[in-house]
Amino acid sequence: MAVLAASAAQVTVETTFLDGRKTSVVQPLEVRDGRATWRMARADVSAGVKSIAVWPDFAEARKGEDGYWVFPNNTYGTYRLDKGSIREGWHVCMPMFGMKTPRCAFTVIATGMPYSLSPEVVVKDGVYRVRALFDRFMDDVYEDPALEFRFLEGNDADYSGIARAYRTYQLERGACRPIVDRLKDQPLLEYAVRNPEVRIRQAWKPVPSPVPEQVGRNAPPVKPVVTFDRVKDIVDECVRQGVKGAEFCLVGWNWGGHDGAYPQIFPVEPLLGGEEKLKECVRYTQAKGYQIVGHSSFRDCYMIADTWDSEYVVEKNPDGTLKRGKTTYGGGRLFTMCPQRAYERFCPKQCAEMATFGFKGLFYVDVVTARSLFPCNDPRHRLNNGQRAVWERNILDELRVVFGGAASEGAHDFCIGSVDSALTIQWAKPFEPPKSPLVDGYIPVWQLVYHGIVVSTPFRTMINCPANPDRRFGLKLAEFGGRPTFYWHSWFVTGRAPSMGTIDLEATTDEKLRQGVAWMKEGYDEYARRSDLQFAFMDRHERVRDGVFRVTYSNGAKMLVNYGDAPTEVDGVAVPAMDYTVVRPKGGKNAN
Repeated sequence: MAVLAASAAQVTVETTFLDGRKTSVVQPLEVRDGRATWRMARADVSAGVKSIAVWPDFAEARKGEDGYWVFPNNTYGTYRLDKGSIREGWHVCMPMFGMKTPRCAFTVIATGMPYSLSPEVVVKDGVYRVRALFDRFMDDVYEDPALEFRFLEGNDADYSGIARAYRTYQLERGACRPIVDRLKDQPLLEYAVRNPEVRIRQAWKPVPSPVPEQVGRNAPPVKPVVTFDRVKDIVDECVRQGVKGAEFCLVGWNWGGHDGAYPQIFPVEPLLGGEEKLKECVRYTQAKGYQIVGHSSFRDCYMIADTWDSEYVVEKNPDGTLKRGKTTYGGGRLFTMCPQRAYERFCPKQCAEMATFGFKGLFYVDVVTARSLFPCNDPRHRLNNGQRAVWERNILDELRVVFGGAASEGAHDFCIGSVDSALTIQWAKPFEPPKSPLVDGYIPVWQLVYHGIVVSTPFRTMINCPANPDRRFGLKLAEFGGRPTFYWHSWFVTGRAPSMGTIDLEATTDEKLRQGVAWMKEGYDEYARRSDLQFAFMDRHERVRDGVFRVTYSNGAKMLVNYGDAPTEVDGVAVPAMDYTVVRPKGGKNAN
């Protein structure tokens, strides 16, 4: 597959205004050394612009042709339909996408205004066209909208190459560093990477809250479920059953339980045992050989907090009054803190206070990487999305300095260089039909970019994997390079189907506690077969045949995955039914 010649590449730039007007202009691209760039000067973006669409003329395929389009949220589609469209906007976790056609393969990277990018596929009369759409927060164009096209040849001309091109871009510009390069600076990182994450939700108030405007006198009662002493029981059972490594994360240890009163976190919830019991629990867990950290938030905020001040709230009307949304959580009506104010007023001080409990490891901060950026328009601390990303990174960097590492909830990569673990990459259910008919399924695009840089759980439904009787979930976790995550009492939202796994872990009885730890032991043992792969990049993912996949790592190891009901053979290597085999370079230890 040849790289496009300089004369063969151009884009149509279509600008849509808020009043419905449209303008269109064709601009040439100069392709040099396999790359091309497009840029619009910020000064040339007229007032009243709703969106800027960039249509590359080479980003086109016809129904029935070989190839596919690739989105950053791990979805892809082949050229099967006559009409339709799909746009990935609010959940663009990486500002990139790609396409492979019989004529070329390429990666598109938004190098300017990346947080406004929405990739879109449009199908009309059997013709597929892919475009880069800048259509979010266009009332504040703070830098030149810009794209870079990287054309791919040979073994790079597939979805693995599309992802690797973006990984190369991120590493070249210093946006992130591989795990192996960070071990010297973060001595607690290796333990966390090699062992499962175990989250324990300890206490909470009803969600959704029956009392939106909570104050001290009308707040619903806190439900204490896993006291600090009960956490020690879980730790003891882990030791008894041979779970030799785990990083525990305490959720809802703070006043009011999970999301009980942020940004207020003190006093430590008395119904769980209070501060001295928390310190005792931390010391006890560490003495048994495990790491233990806490869960907090520097985004969610509630009126019930003794630190409440509408000054730091993002959601405001033009006259400065609060926008009261409908979402309620443990602390009542949910508001969002400006990250600059969250850092300046709370983060370093609270981290220093929480450090007195003895927490050490990848401390978890809620939400940050799970949602797209949006600006803060308060004139006292106005932030565009580029500035907001800096303050979000400051929060995560503080966690690293104080506790040894930082973890958050999702896949958004605006702070990829400051985070070590992501709880969930995809909320979708991998074995159910995608919502859009244009989507064929899921491929590990995010993992091909960031495996070896950040550990992750590929799908929300893979939490508590060993408890799931459908063994495909555990196999998909391994195929996508996931770190096992266990969540005790993850199901706590009233009237909502659980999003984390299909079976919860509970500590309400000794029998349930023992069963929960037995599932943890199963997950620990499985992960021990492949945890060393976390220190390498995932370089290639490919389907060998139906139900059989090959995953190649940068250290030369290969994982051969078999979803079939019978044993099979790949590259002369036997792979058991519904299992995987890791083939390591000579001198390494292979695993079945």
